[in-house]
Amino acid sequence: MGLFNELKRRNVFRVAIAYLIASWLLIQLADILIPMLTLPEWVPRLIFLLLLILFIPTLIGAWALELTPDGLKLEKDVDRSASITPNTGKKLNGVIIGVLALAVVVLMIDKVYLSNESSPDITASVDKSIAVLPFADLSQGQDQEWFADGLAEEILNALARTPDLMVASRTSTFAYKGSDKDLRIIANELGVAHILEGSVRRAGERLRVTAQLIRASDGFHLWSENYDRDAADIIDVQEDLAVKIAGAMETTMDPEALRNMLDAGTQSVDAYQTYLRGLAIWAQVLASGETDRLLVAYELFEEARRIDPNFSAAHRQAALFWENQLLLTSTRSGLTEASPSEMGDNYLERIDRAIETAQNEIDRRGLQAAKAFYQMRLRRALKLFQGYLEDRPNDLEAWRTLQTVAVMLSERQASIDALGHLKKQGETLAEAALGYVSNAYRVLDASEAADYGLKALQRWPENRSIMYQTHRTLMWAKRPEEAAALARQYLELFGGDEMVVARQACMEGRVQDVLDILDEAKRNGVNSGNIVWLVLLMLGDNEAAENVLRGYESEETPRTLAGWLVYHKFDPSPFPSVMAVLERENVNRPPPAELPYICAP
Repeated sequence: MGLFNELKRRNVFRVAIAYLIASWLLIQLADILIPMLTLPEWVPRLIFLLLLILFIPTLIGAWALELTPDGLKLEKDVDRSASITPNTGKKLNGVIIGVLALAVVVLMIDKVYLSNESSPDITASVDKSIAVLPFADLSQGQDQEWFADGLAEEILNALARTPDLMVASRTSTFAYKGSDKDLRIIANELGVAHILEGSVRRAGERLRVTAQLIRASDGFHLWSENYDRDAADIIDVQEDLAVKIAGAMETTMDPEALRNMLDAGTQSVDAYQTYLRGLAIWAQVLASGETDRLLVAYELFEEARRIDPNFSAAHRQAALFWENQLLLTSTRSGLTEASPSEMGDNYLERIDRAIETAQNEIDRRGLQAAKAFYQMRLRRALKLFQGYLEDRPNDLEAWRTLQTVAVMLSERQASIDALGHLKKQGETLAEAALGYVSNAYRVLDASEAADYGLKALQRWPENRSIMYQTHRTLMWAKRPEEAAALARQYLELFGGDEMVVARQACMEGRVQDVLDILDEAKRNGVNSGNIVWLVLLMLGDNEAAENVLRGYESEETPRTLAGWLVYHKFDPSPFPSVMAVLERENVNRPPPAELPYICAP
């Protein structure tokens, strides 16, 4: 009891309590402020480590030192009869009470205000949702970026095949390549509850891959793994990573079924690494817009196909290149001098091989649906996509394509069903919200769709795509003041965009600004047909708009022009190839919708 009483007399217990409460308060403040200030994610760990290190010296100081009217002195040099430790103890009690009161205030502010305003709203995320961030290249020569990017994307693709996992798309996650944003903020912006991050270090034929699965709500590491292997083992590493991540997130599938589903699709290391190089370049192009490099990616997919003729994923990616070339209004077209007929033959050859070599019936059905959509066999595509989504209900890209097919068929109920799925998932996932806002105004009430977009922007205030689509939807809802405010916000955040500017200028009667945009689009030539067509419609020159599209008509590749059927303002009647599709598919298409922002000169 002597030591206990002495510790109590010297206020060591009070100092310990005050230190722990103050430390907790500091950690809570750091947890609130660091994400807001976008400081590096290691700062909270550093603060915690420093507080832990200083705890023992603080207690030693409380034991060895005493506060006197003349300042701090060694306890052994203070006359017991002159000691003021009881008064110091009372002051420490006041400090403890004050810090506790401040802690309660901070906790209330965090829970009641900051959790809704500035702190990430992770609790609203789907629990089984994940974003796979680009892996870091830690190799000495910094020459393995292609490998790191490709591996991350292939893990993403594998996880996306797990039925009860929501996986953020490549386009969204690769936007954070090299970002130093706090993981909580990234998770909130993507609408996911978990983040997978990792790194790759390669020296010769030795490979080290590190991956961590992090729960975004508290930064807790649910799972981590290090692989020190030969480069020849990369296929096993990728498959094992995907299986263990899916297992750590407690998916409903048993391990054997998971392993079969998440199989890389080839046992050729050369084919796989070549494919990874192509994937990495493809992802970089989507992020940077340097479309010329797609040719490099395509050649790598072709090489992977040659190395392993049974590698379905390589066939699929090569087919996707030719599909992009056939969509003449795409920014990723115009990269070859092949005729539309040759492009179509190239696409069909590769998609057919992808179908033949598919790993399972589910993948095969999805590929068959994509082929049917390309061929404008719309009813077959609708049925195949519906069957595919029964097994892959979280494939957002497939849901968006299904909705597109339903719109082209004027199948209102199928379109509403697809939009309903996107709307529900859009409560937590930015990509699903984008899919809903992009299409709902064509089928449902435009004002309701605009409200949904504005609500989505409250959660994702700097999501360029959602803001763009919400601006257009506000136009269709005939809410010009709100559209004007959003256009100003968009242009301040992201700079010029011809369609945002043109729509807003037309709504406000600034015809000359619209004409200037039209002249610029015409000068740009290739890939600008869609913009020219839309601006001519805004100007009320339907005949000139029709003439723009005549250059895309082809009976051999009907998808090129028939793709405009997704626009409810498109009039197919002047185009025989499109009318043939509608007749074959027995489509009763309503009259074209009239633009709400026409500004005829």
